[in-house]
Amino acid sequence: MNTRDLQYFVALVKYKNYTQVAKQFRVSQPTITQAIQRLEREFNAQLVRKDRGHRDEMITRSGQLLFENARLINERIDLAHREISRANQKQIRFGLPPIIGKLYISRIVQEFSGDLLSRLKITSVGSRDLLNQIRSGKIDIAILGSTAPIKEPGVFADLITTRPFGIVVSDHHPLARRDRVSFKELANERFINFDQQYIHQAAFQAYCTYSRIKPQVMVYRLPDISWVKELVRQNLGISLLVRDAAINEPGIKVLELTDPVPERFYISVAMREGYVLSEDEQDFVNRLHQIRLDD
Repeated sequence: MNTRDLQYFVALVKYKNYTQVAKQFRVSQPTITQAIQRLEREFNAQLVRKDRGHRDEMITRSGQLLFENARLINERIDLAHREISRANQKQIRFGLPPIIGKLYISRIVQEFSGDLLSRLKITSVGSRDLLNQIRSGKIDIAILGSTAPIKEPGVFADLITTRPFGIVVSDHHPLARRDRVSFKELANERFINFDQQYIHQAAFQAYCTYSRIKPQVMVYRLPDISWVKELVRQNLGISLLVRDAAINEPGIKVLELTDPVPERFYISVAMREGYVLSEDEQDFVNRLHQIRLDD
């Protein structure tokens, strides 16, 4: 089977116009017609209705079935082209979320040689965005955060460690005199969150459900978690954060949560399923597993 035929067919389903498909690929219209005929012989099924009077019904059910599979095949072929074209490159395309970066970047600098560090191309966005970039082939390896072990189609994730959540308060807040608190005691507090904290939002909902409380929540469109900590520092509210993200921060204190809620911040190394690591990438992943965070 000619994979280009599948590309033509996917475009035909999209545009439902032979001339437009031919123009896109800079070929003649008979080339597109012949490609469709080859696919129909290959699958022994009519893919395109001969009567084209009803454009919306141009593709048969068999054609729709092929389209869904052909689209995935084309995406995998495109990804394979990009991976193979980079096979001899020394660059390591690595994703590191801002919160986890705070925990790992100094250890990565200490553990790895300057030569390896110079070849790291780091993308720093949230774990959800990094997960999508792994799937699409924009990055190859990432450390991801989650509230449960990652089980996503097309992604292989290996758990490194888990970290606890905590309550972050200003040094001027009455709770700053304490070291531990139960979530139920926070029913009358105002929580500060920002709209990109997917993982923290999930953990927050789990604690609210367990404690059966609905505290006031202020959600802000902020660029990153440092802004949340600044609002807490100014005593404009409190926040639920991964404890490591706020330890040793001036002006704020992290309280241990006493609730027996199994919510933890999972940290995993992730890559695409089927991606073959280079020797340098394999060494990099192995050494990431060996990094230990302070309790």
